[in-house]
Amino acid sequence: MTNHEEKRLHLLRWERIARVKRVLRWMPRRATMHRYPVIRWFARSARKRKYFWSFRVPQAIPAIYAGCILSVLPIYGIQLPLAVGLAFLLRANLPILFSLQFITNPFTVVPIYFACYQIGHVILTTFGFEPTSISMQQMGMLYNSLSAGNWAYNFKYVAAIWLLTSMGSCVIGTFLGAIGSLSYRMGAYEVTVLNEKIRQFQPKRQKAIEKDAGQPDTFKDN
Repeated sequence: MTNHEEKRLHLLRWERIARVKRVLRWMPRRATMHRYPVIRWFARSARKRKYFWSFRVPQAIPAIYAGCILSVLPIYGIQLPLAVGLAFLLRANLPILFSLQFITNPFTVVPIYFACYQIGHVILTTFGFEPTSISMQQMGMLYNSLSAGNWAYNFKYVAAIWLLTSMGSCVIGTFLGAIGSLSYRMGAYEVTVLNEKIRQFQPKRQKAIEKDAGQPDTFKDN
């Protein structure tokens, strides 16, 4: 029974390791840094910093929070270099912080920014202010114009929309970071418990080996 339980725990452990490896395959690693924009500029310096590649809680949690907030801020296009800078500043896990920036991409950027703007709008309205209003279609047009280098919009209008969106981004990013960090802590705790259970079998196995070694060889004189 003990042997069966130990095998089950080892199998569960290897399944989790395989699952993590499948996720890490899509993240920057020391051996694949040259394939990613921005990171390859800091490759030599990044390889020397062990905390960049540590998935322990003290390095992962700051990366999750910072990565989630940065990913939804209305600064699309400069997130990746900022992510590397934050990893240096916070001594956080670089693959996590860098990978989270792909939450916003050409397909999701407008809906995400509009959701952040709506959150910022609700916050200011709650406190009695009358912020600038914009529709989803207008948000898309504004994003496309700014991406194309057309800055003909009134500066005060763009600044107001940007500030509202940034306010909502901080709220949404913090919320996502809290969910992500809680999930990560729970996963790390489960791994710790699993490893501890496996370690508990080691003394039992050693005692069994010593017991077998101490038994007399009944066939020795035959």
